[in-house]
Amino acid sequence: MEFFRESLERFCPPLAAMVDWSRTTRFLDKELREVLGKSPRPRQFVDFLADVRLKIGGGKRFVLHVEVQGRTHGEFSHRMLFYHVALFRRFRRPVISIAVLTDSDPTWRPTGLMTGLESMGADFQFPTCKLSDFTDEELESDPNPVNFMILAERIARRHRKKPEVLREGKLRLLLRLMRFLEAKGYSERKAIALTRMVDWTIPLPEEEEERLIKDIEQIEGETPMTYLTSFERHAMRKGLQEGLQKGRQEGRQEGRQEGRNDGLRDGWIEALKALVSARFPDWKPAWNRHLESVSDTDRLREWHQLVMTAPSGVAFLKAIGKGRRGRVES
Repeated sequence: MEFFRESLERFCPPLAAMVDWSRTTRFLDKELREVLGKSPRPRQFVDFLADVRLKIGGGKRFVLHVEVQGRTHGEFSHRMLFYHVALFRRFRRPVISIAVLTDSDPTWRPTGLMTGLESMGADFQFPTCKLSDFTDEELESDPNPVNFMILAERIARRHRKKPEVLREGKLRLLLRLMRFLEAKGYSERKAIALTRMVDWTIPLPEEEEERLIKDIEQIEGETPMTYLTSFERHAMRKGLQEGLQKGRQEGRQEGRQEGRNDGLRDGWIEALKALVSARFPDWKPAWNRHLESVSDTDRLREWHQLVMTAPSGVAFLKAIGKGRRGRVES
């Protein structure tokens, strides 16, 4: 997981200081799905589960669960307790639960739950991080890269009904991010990952997104890879449009719904092929046959979500079941 340490340093600094970062952290994505019934989603802040070693307690390993909550919910503390117990039963290891609250209600601050009487029950407590507590000035001056995700969420929320203002805010944030990435010397992978999260967080209407792409292209000295996601979606739309046009032509010629359905399928396949080619440097043209063999448009839509979260072409193929014994089918 990119920016795991930086996320923990932002959300819970005392705990981040206790983690032994010299030891390997293992992310438990499979267990997150199996135990808590959660699946990864392409959003700026995601729930995560990790196996970490702390400096205290003789170097014991702990299960760290970070739950992100975007709206107030009366049963939230109960859900946190349920997850905590389920994880302890699964791993038989100490569990640390943290809540990251992204809602806009300053008064909602759940911190735990008492079950039973004070002397005959369990007192379950968890630390919370309320993102609205951070001022814009604090986020802009602090060098933690996770702050860009928080600022992006604020821009999207404040200006969602004003597309032009939203585009201008997104452009300013992307330019600040570009300067930040250059100054920090991040790897291309981390730079693209951070930019992708900011880009996803501030969606634009198609017309404004086209203007954003043109604005970026006109700025001298920019690094194209930093803005890959804008071009990814542009390529995806182009492929989808071409496929839909082909389907309409086939439908008119053949006079049947099947032709139009085939065109929709072709549109998603062309969009997906354009996206993986732009997204993954390791993508091989021969792998396109795995995409072309699918006839279910719903599955193709799901794969579009997967390709946006996969770290590489190999990982994407394994995620869609095209890998075998740890190797990708050629």
